[in-house]
Amino acid sequence: MGKIKETFQKMSLKKSLLILAVFWLSLVGVLSIATILKCSDIRQEILDTRPIIITDYIIDDTNRNNMENNNGVTAVPQKYTHGELSKENQVYYWCITILMVSLPIAYIIFASFMVAKLYYKWKLQIPLEHLKNGMYHISQQDLDFQIPYTSNDELGQLCDTFKNMKNEIYISNRKMWDMLQERKALTASVSHDLRTPITVINGYLDYLEKSIERETLSNDTLQITIKNMAEAVERLKRYVECVKDIQKIEDIEIRQENCNLKELISNITREFSILATQKNREFVIQDYSKSVCISTDKAMLLKILENIFDNALRFSHEKIIFSIEEKKEYLYFSMQDDGIGFTTEELKSATSFFFSSSTNGGNFGIGLSICKILCEKLGGDMCLDNTAEHGANITIRIKK
Repeated sequence: MGKIKETFQKMSLKKSLLILAVFWLSLVGVLSIATILKCSDIRQEILDTRPIIITDYIIDDTNRNNMENNNGVTAVPQKYTHGELSKENQVYYWCITILMVSLPIAYIIFASFMVAKLYYKWKLQIPLEHLKNGMYHISQQDLDFQIPYTSNDELGQLCDTFKNMKNEIYISNRKMWDMLQERKALTASVSHDLRTPITVINGYLDYLEKSIERETLSNDTLQITIKNMAEAVERLKRYVECVKDIQKIEDIEIRQENCNLKELISNITREFSILATQKNREFVIQDYSKSVCISTDKAMLLKILENIFDNALRFSHEKIIFSIEEKKEYLYFSMQDDGIGFTTEELKSATSFFFSSSTNGGNFGIGLSICKILCEKLGGDMCLDNTAEHGANITIRIKK
């Protein structure tokens, strides 16, 4: 039975219903024929119990000698009729007649019930329960569940589609959650970092107010105070511009286009070589790519490469190595310098919004944050590490 059920579950809905219907209808047909024949025989046996009444007969004299010896005559019936059945046999006869008609109908009803029951139990019950359970989990915002039903039939395909939908919802919710976390981090970072220049400006305003009241404000002090306040205001402007840049980058739409990879590398490395020469840096190119054309957003890719090159140019001492590799469906661009490399804190947080450390010259880390966002939009990511010689290495991965 288990193998029959397993085989049945692999069939399509239409085929399995057809097989069940044919089987049970065939069984109904056989049982109905057997029942009708058996009931007919029983009815005939009951009818045979009726008395026979002879209404006309003739004398057969062909065997007169034998009749004389037997002292009798032979009467041959010409007409006869059947008497009535006894009341008991009449009841028995009508019961058999009713059974002969009603049993085939009962077989059909029973077969229909069995077709519906087996079809639901073997084909519909398990996948419907899994789908119902899945819908309940989704309604509870719980996506940590599985649908173990596997079959090649239509419901199996429906379960596969449901699983794909669940995975897409999970990915979408994950992205939304990451976006909310980034927004939260951005808001917290902006709130924290804006507090310093605002506090500085308020302090200088308070100092100016008190100096005016005491009449101790000199021109030199005023100029120095105004200069410091202007620097604080400039810092505020830079923060505001950075926030605007991040908003623009997050809302930008990627435009995929076919571009010549070799030509792209040639153009970008030529520009990088000129900039490296101006800064007295040696620029080394290591191109291991094989593809001629790739499909990507050329402008976004150039922006990423320019950002990581600018980072390498600022922190390198003598040499920058730019390498391109190709693995399966991804392209890897690495920018390596011979500077002091990343600190442990920078490796962990350098791509965070407005990150600042003692080694980055007071910059807000917005460039690497933008690079990370753009890499993700291009279907890849960005990785920071240090080389064996303690230099910094930034690798970006994009889909080609």
